[in-house]
Amino acid sequence: MIDFHFHAPVKEFLDFLGEYTEPAIKYFNAKVEVKGLKETLDYYESFGIKRFVVLPIDSMTFLGRRIPNQVVNLDDRIVKFISVDPLKPNAIEELKKAIKEFEPIGVKLHPQLQGFNPLDERALKLYEIIDSHGLVVVFHTGTSGIGAGVKSSIRLDYGRPIYFDEIAARYHNMKIVLAHFGWPWTEEAIAIALHKPNIYLDLSGWAPRYIPQTIWNNAKRLSDKLLFGSDFPLIRPERWIEEFKSVNLSQDIKDKILEHNAERLINRC
Repeated sequence: MIDFHFHAPVKEFLDFLGEYTEPAIKYFNAKVEVKGLKETLDYYESFGIKRFVVLPIDSMTFLGRRIPNQVVNLDDRIVKFISVDPLKPNAIEELKKAIKEFEPIGVKLHPQLQGFNPLDERALKLYEIIDSHGLVVVFHTGTSGIGAGVKSSIRLDYGRPIYFDEIAARYHNMKIVLAHFGWPWTEEAIAIALHKPNIYLDLSGWAPRYIPQTIWNNAKRLSDKLLFGSDFPLIRPERWIEEFKSVNLSQDIKDKILEHNAERLINRC
C-alpha cells in the first residue's frame, strides 16, 4: 500500500498548525501522539504500507511558518514532495532550486493555508515549471479542518475544485491530485476527474464510513483516479484501512485505490 497523504514528523506538523492545533484535533476528534518518524513509519509498515507521501508546506508569507522540504530526506520510504510559497517574491527561483536539490516526484500546495487563489498569476508561473517537469501536484481542496471554529483569514473558496479544471486544461503534463475530494463540492470534483485525464482524487481526511456515498457510487468510473490517503496524524491509517474493508467495492478496485493508482502515478514522473 501507498499512503498518498501523510503529515510527519508529528511534532513538526503540530508546530506548523500552531494556534490551530487544538481546534483541528477537536474537529477531527483525533488522538495525536508525538512519536519519532522512523518509529511511526515502522509501525505503519507493519500494516502493509510500504511508501508514504510526506507533505511539507511553506506558508511563510501567510502564516509565517513552514514544514521544511528537508523532511523528505529523513527516510527512504518517503515519496519526495516539496513545497514552495507561491507568494514569495523569489518563489520561481526557490522552486527551481528545490527541484534540482531534492529531485521530487511532486509538489504540495495548499491554497487556503498558503493564502493564494489557485489562479493567481504568481501561482500560474509555478505551474509552468511544474508542468515542464511533468510533476504531480497535491492541492488541498474542499473545506478546511484547520481554522474551523476560530477567527482566521483562511478562505474556504480557494479550495473549490472548479479552479483546477482551468489549471488542468492549461497544463497537460502536470498531474493534479485534489486532496479530500473537494467536499462539500464533491460532485464538482468528480465531474472534473471524469473529464480531465490529469486529475486525480485522494480520499484522505475522511474515515471511509463517512466518505460521501457519491464517491463509492462513482468508484468504478473513477477506478484509475482514486488514491488512498490517510491524513495522518488527524486520521490514523489503521482506522482507514480497517473501515475500507467494509466498503462494497470489488477487490480489483480496492487494490487500485490502495496501491496501484499511486504506483502508476509516481512511476510516470
